[in-house]
Amino acid sequence: MPIAKACTLYSFTLPDRPGVLLALANRMRAADITLLSLWARSNEDQTSTMRCIPERDAQFRDFAKSAELQPDEETVIHVSTHEHGGDFIRVLETVATLNANIDAIEAITLENKTGWVITTDKSHVDSLLAQINDATYS
Repeated sequence: MPIAKACTLYSFTLPDRPGVLLALANRMRAADITLLSLWARSNEDQTSTMRCIPERDAQFRDFAKSAELQPDEETVIHVSTHEHGGDFIRVLETVATLNANIDAIEAITLENKTGWVITTDKSHVDSLLAQINDATYS
């Protein structure tokens, strides 16, 4: 059964350079920021747009202020489910029944496990896969 809750989505711009997202992630880890969701996309103007849903809004707002992120905020619906075949369609049917329009939707299911999606230039995919697969993790 799907569980939906209203959440605040924070959007902000960062420089689009190697290591910037890693530096921000390290700062968030040091501040004990936990995210429910994260999206980051490159823009054509050498910036990137990051969108995230933190577990605790007040904590993230304090962090964003100290990090000078100046995020925009919007309310979104966060839906979670242990996929029982058809839950996604049932949620879409509910939206349609209410005659509501979906502006954007991002979804991922990985065998009921948390996963990350890394987007990069196609020319780097094979080398990144090889490096990640050849790395030794302890």
